[in-house]
Amino acid sequence: MGTQIGFHWIWMFLLFFLPLIIRVLPGKSKKNEFIYITSLPHYLPHEPKNKVYFLFGLAMASWLFLIVALTRPFYLDTMIVINRPHRDIMLAVDISDSMEIQDMYDATNKPISRFQVVKKQLREFIENRDGKFNDRMGVILFADHAYVLSPLTFDKKSLLELVDEIDASMAGQLTNIGDAINLAVERFEEAGTNQKIMILLSDGRNTAEGIQPLEAAAIARDKDMKIYTIGFGGGVFSSDDRGLDNHDTSAELDEDTLKKIAETTHGVYYRARDSRSLHGRYQEINFLEATESDAETFQPERELYFYPLIISLILALATAIQVRRING
Repeated sequence: MGTQIGFHWIWMFLLFFLPLIIRVLPGKSKKNEFIYITSLPHYLPHEPKNKVYFLFGLAMASWLFLIVALTRPFYLDTMIVINRPHRDIMLAVDISDSMEIQDMYDATNKPISRFQVVKKQLREFIENRDGKFNDRMGVILFADHAYVLSPLTFDKKSLLELVDEIDASMAGQLTNIGDAINLAVERFEEAGTNQKIMILLSDGRNTAEGIQPLEAAAIARDKDMKIYTIGFGGGVFSSDDRGLDNHDTSAELDEDTLKKIAETTHGVYYRARDSRSLHGRYQEINFLEATESDAETFQPERELYFYPLIISLILALATAIQVRRING
């Protein structure tokens, strides 16, 4: 919405006809009749008509501007969009070699790797927040060590391009969950973030040395960081069409640690066993972190009544002075 002018009490314009109504009302005595605006042509019978009607127009203009002032005109300036303090969301993804386990299925029921599913759902999560929310997003990948694929950015398009470049060659043998959390804490501190959200996905347990996951989670909590954790993996999987050789592909998933990380940081733990459930988990998090970031709009309003009021007073004073001069 652009700039515009409006009136609070537009019905006040009906008062414009008040002098005409008063004029036609019968008076007790012509001698005691007040000098109404509409009386001017009769009150100055010996003056030139053009002068009389000029004064009449001046008086009516004064009355009109007074009415305009009474309607309380206002001016709406250009709409201002007020973005609430943004949130920073760091997506941490496990890319250890276990993510290459093919215990997922595509639309044709063909086995695919966990990595392929996670990459697709990561893209969808970012796309769902593009253009809707005033937040920055970044991506951390972790295996033997954690590293930043993308720093926190408002540019979701560039972020999606980087996600497309993730491939299995980046994988490592270990799973360093503690390092991933600690790296996110550091990046949030560097960015001066107000609201810190981390979404950590892993299909295993912490197998690397260094800072431990719960120790890192305690630090994150002290830094007002919330962590959503997702335990991913299909569980029991059959490697042939006859259903033989069943084995639990998620035996290494450390759900207890992931739950404790979420509880420590006031987040939520989710379990996802396939592409559909992983999509649902990301959607739930998207919903939980949606309500606080909606932009607000504000349109400044300036009162303008004093402008027509000043003009009205000046015109009324000019009319009175002229009538006074004519009548001595």
